[in-house]
Amino acid sequence: MFQKIKKLFIKETFPCIVWDGKIIRYLTLNQKQIDQMTKQGLNVTKKDEC
Repeated sequence: MFQKIKKLFIKETFPCIVWDGKIIRYLTLNQKQIDQMTKQGLNVTKKDEC
């Protein structure tokens, strides 16, 4: 039961490639951060989708 409660507080993160047109960055982001970056016009690709 403790493990189930613990999972609620752990954010799932994904290894991502972020591209702004000039610089590629390799970051670990959660889904909320990915959504914010795409709204800013950055290209974000999860590494498992490559």
